[in-house]
Amino acid sequence: MQKHYIIIGNNRHGYTLQPARKVTTLICRSANIEARFPNDEIPRILAELPNIILERGVLSVQDQVLRFRVSEEEKIQIEHNAVENGYESVSAYLRDLALRK
Repeated sequence: MQKHYIIIGNNRHGYTLQPARKVTTLICRSANIEARFPNDEIPRILAELPNIILERGVLSVQDQVLRFRVSEEEKIQIEHNAVENGYESVSAYLRDLALRK
């Protein structure tokens, strides 16, 4: 399994590729895709992935602020978890975690 992401605007959209012999499973929650595709179709689908995500309306204005308090140890652990899960932004990590994306 290979985890990747693309950035559209300021938003990071993850996707997973699970290659097999003749097909590859593509999972991208932002594009609402979880399907197997022939290996030779994957480059074309990945090239279209940003357009698919935009069409699905995943991108929205994020202008609201949500604050909460944590201890120093919890903050360090949350930051560590964000990086470990491939996020560059703690906000994006917590948003995806809370919204189960």
